[in-house]
Amino acid sequence: MFTIPVINVKTNPLDALLALLGLRLQNLAKNRDNETFNNLIKDRNVCIQFVAPEMARYFRFENSHFGQSLGTAHNADLTIDFKDAMTGVQLLTKGDITAFMTAIQDGDITITGDYKLLLWFASIGKQAASVPEAYQPYLDQVKPLVAIAKPYAQNAKELLGNLKQKLQK
Repeated sequence: MFTIPVINVKTNPLDALLALLGLRLQNLAKNRDNETFNNLIKDRNVCIQFVAPEMARYFRFENSHFGQSLGTAHNADLTIDFKDAMTGVQLLTKGDITAFMTAIQDGDITITGDYKLLLWFASIGKQAASVPEAYQPYLDQVKPLVAIAKPYAQNAKELLGNLKQKLQK
């Protein structure tokens, strides 16, 4: 797996998702427009590390500032170790803490460190996933188009699956 040098992200899907999440968190910390987010990171000194085969990235929250880095942290307060990258992508995009707990029980992820930080980070994630009011009209315009395109995308997925099966024979 290689690194894309411009933004220091691996071509791993989990690393790409985390890098984008990190950019959003960086933007929220820099702009100071989201009061809820600001209160969540105020006076926090926390390092959360995400690990999967062939990938590691960590987020550091220090005194109302945010930073992210590729690689492993020396002293992470919380480490989330996914069995594989796609498991990480699926769990993080769901944004559901109960899915995380189920994955822990199933052995799909291992968590070391302060479990309370997982709940805290879920709150951070909700703020990152919120759409700024200025962009809401654009989102409203796109939603009907996505609904129209969804059946075609499903058809294409099925066709590609069938083609893949035929090519494997």
